[in-house]
Amino acid sequence: MSWINRLLSSLRRNKLDDQLDDELQFHIEMRTREFIAEGMTPEEARYRARRLFGNQLLLKERTRNMDTIGWIETLGQDLRYAGRVLRKNSGFTAVAVTTLALGIGANTAIFSIIDAVLLKTLPVSNPQQLVLLDWASHGWAEGVMDNIAGNADHDESGRLSSASFSYPIYEEIRARNQVFSNVAALEADGSQLNVGYKGQASRADGELVSGSFFSTLGVQPILGRVLTPDDDRSGASPAAVISYGYWERQFGRDPGTIGRTITVNSVPFTIVGVSPPEFYGVQPERVVEVWLPLHAQPRVEPQSGSLLDAPLNWWVLIMGRLRPGVSHQQARAELELILQRGIASGLKPATKAETVPHLGVEAGSKGLDDLRQEFSRPLSILMTVVGLVLLIACANVANLLLSRARSRQKEIAMRLALGGGRARLVRQLLTESVILSGLGGAAGLILAFLGTHVLVAYMASGREPISLNVTPDPRVLVFTAAVSVLTGILFGLSPALRSTRLDLTPALKENAGDLAAGARGQRGLRLGLGRALAVVQVSLSLVLLVGAGLFVRTLVNLENVKTGFNQRNLLLFAIDPTQDGYKGQRLVDFYHELTHRLEQLPGIRSVTMSGNTLIGGGGNFLRVSVEGYKPKPGQKTGANVTYAGPRFFETLGIPLLLGRPIDQSDVEGASKVAVVSQQFVREFLGGGNPIGRRFGFGGEENSTGIEIAGIVGDVKYTDLRQESTPTIYVPSLQQLKSIGAMHFELRTAGDPMELVGAVRRVARDMDHNLALYDIKSQTEQISQTLFQERLFARLTSFFGVLATLLASVGIYGVMAFAVSRRTREIGIRMALGASRGEITGMVLSEIFALMGIGAAVGMVVALGASRLISSLLYGIRPTDPLTLAIAVLLMGAASGLAGFVPSRRASRVDPMEALRYE
Repeated sequence: MSWINRLLSSLRRNKLDDQLDDELQFHIEMRTREFIAEGMTPEEARYRARRLFGNQLLLKERTRNMDTIGWIETLGQDLRYAGRVLRKNSGFTAVAVTTLALGIGANTAIFSIIDAVLLKTLPVSNPQQLVLLDWASHGWAEGVMDNIAGNADHDESGRLSSASFSYPIYEEIRARNQVFSNVAALEADGSQLNVGYKGQASRADGELVSGSFFSTLGVQPILGRVLTPDDDRSGASPAAVISYGYWERQFGRDPGTIGRTITVNSVPFTIVGVSPPEFYGVQPERVVEVWLPLHAQPRVEPQSGSLLDAPLNWWVLIMGRLRPGVSHQQARAELELILQRGIASGLKPATKAETVPHLGVEAGSKGLDDLRQEFSRPLSILMTVVGLVLLIACANVANLLLSRARSRQKEIAMRLALGGGRARLVRQLLTESVILSGLGGAAGLILAFLGTHVLVAYMASGREPISLNVTPDPRVLVFTAAVSVLTGILFGLSPALRSTRLDLTPALKENAGDLAAGARGQRGLRLGLGRALAVVQVSLSLVLLVGAGLFVRTLVNLENVKTGFNQRNLLLFAIDPTQDGYKGQRLVDFYHELTHRLEQLPGIRSVTMSGNTLIGGGGNFLRVSVEGYKPKPGQKTGANVTYAGPRFFETLGIPLLLGRPIDQSDVEGASKVAVVSQQFVREFLGGGNPIGRRFGFGGEENSTGIEIAGIVGDVKYTDLRQESTPTIYVPSLQQLKSIGAMHFELRTAGDPMELVGAVRRVARDMDHNLALYDIKSQTEQISQTLFQERLFARLTSFFGVLATLLASVGIYGVMAFAVSRRTREIGIRMALGASRGEITGMVLSEIFALMGIGAAVGMVVALGASRLISSLLYGIRPTDPLTLAIAVLLMGAASGLAGFVPSRRASRVDPMEALRYE
């Protein structure tokens, strides 16, 4: 019989039994007729026929074994029996399932985030065919590029890499390539758009894309149509596609939205389509709400001028869909030639060959990798942490199984005595363990589904919304199933092997009360395993407590860093009048009037504005040349630059050390001045009076363009971790061609957030088409920059406490089991005069001995592991003695509490009752 037929027969056991009964009865009847024909009576014939076939049950069993797959039948029996046993011991089952649910749920939650961030592809058609172009060079190529939008990174060797290109290069690739079936471009930085509808202004996250963007990705609209190449050309009617979320929030999912007009930066656009709900763009860290054609850039971003014919401005990303059969290497070779032809005309004779950019082709199935780069290491660390929690949970359940095996010794001995094989019994016990882990995995999946949304909220804290699809997919379900099965085998194998290694004669002779003393040859091994598991739990818990302590103290250190200015009672917001057509003197007048009106509000002490806010508001790093300063060979001379308005230092509380601050006289046409920080003076000016010294931006030919008018104290510029760097404050009103959106800082007398409504009314009264954005307090903004540190501190603390709790339960189980096994010994000790205090001390000494061994092992592991996270720490060493001491004390306190009940129970043993115990 083929294995397929045997499998089908195994799954249809009842039908097979009926067929065997019918077949056997048929043969018996046939032989009975033959014997009757030979002259026997019917009774004799039937008797002889039955004797001829022998033991019919055995015959049926042998036939069934040939026609079925035996282990499938026994598996069903094992599952049914295990279900009855676990249902009968509901308390034990509940504790074990809860313990495993916490461990498996934590692992599933973190893996769900890893899946969403690192593994999932874009929700588009055939994402594996997409590629993203980038380039690399050793420095800036003179005459090729002046500005790079998006991310441009330098590695340790000085290699510059980016994925941004100029629009003319995109046009060359689009027109000349033979490797793409379709190619698209999109704005590298995205845009914060001022969107008006029915007289109401709001902010929306927008993206300028080529007309082939949606067709290249294979995205179909849920309503209307997508942008096409006809929309992305000069003179085309302005068209826009909105996201499903924006459609739902602003238009209530009204089907009549198609054809309506919205104003984007005061330019009317017609809504032509709505994207599907799962599509967020190509960057998970950005949730795009409005897509506009690239050719609309000069109209919606007038302050930047037209970038469509600017070969030196590299600002678009290029994605393509490879033709069938074209490899990445073939695409790179062809596109490299197109790139070199495109930049050849801009190369100067003095351009160094190593600075010329060379093209690369990367997989585009997962979109841009900014989020993956940012969270890959944190997620790997958290995955390690929850893996340790799961190991502690496994050790805990293994201890529970060892303790429970005590009450099943007679059952197991009886089954062995009746001929049950040890392998079959081990399989039966492992089946129970796997069912426990399966139930724990199912419960853990529910916990993970809830927990992943909390994790995403933590990840998005202090940044733009993150669009992550954390709904469990087949990959997550397979991971959870695999972890559940492996976990069941991990914690169930050793107890199953030890439970079936019995000396049958004494085990069968003992009554229920004697089982604890039975199998004396196994006592030490079984008790030793339980204690070893407890030591493992203590060790792993201590590692997690040390890690949590280091991350918590890092967070505290960063929260207490001196920023150099007064961050309290400071309200921040941004506004961009240029999106509504303001420019030149009209823009200056708008900012003057807005500042004046804000100063009149009750509760406002002072008002200023700046190009970017400090710590978390971005930055601007420019090359600097200082009069009389000769940089060392290879030295990069640069400084952070902030465009600041009058009363900037007064409002932020930055101390003026020398000279004067920026004031109302520093306007366009006046003498160019700036205020610099102490670090700028130390690094570039050396000794002497710095007031009146001159510097400039760019090369040495510009080194006398700006005069230093004042010196202020050092501040943290973009990051709390960074040391103070040279900083230059330039009067914003002297840079009318550079300023656009400005950030306002308002010093308040009380809670700054209570004034948000009044500030909004002032701005709306001046121009209802302009919307405020980035509204927050300075304290909130600084706090948001610590989102990763806060994520680590909270999660590692939670998992550290959870691990300690599980370890305490494990210690309690081991000692409660040990006390119950030593009841007679304790009774004898007390009968011979031992006091309750001595009995309590005896039990506690064993507990602290276990804890001491576990702490010693855990300390060694923690010291080694903590060095791996040293780059994530701040103001603290991985071997910090205080953190290590606190972790040991917490573990000791938890162990002491876990051992309190068993030691108390041991001290209250009645000697007379104990002597009768066995």
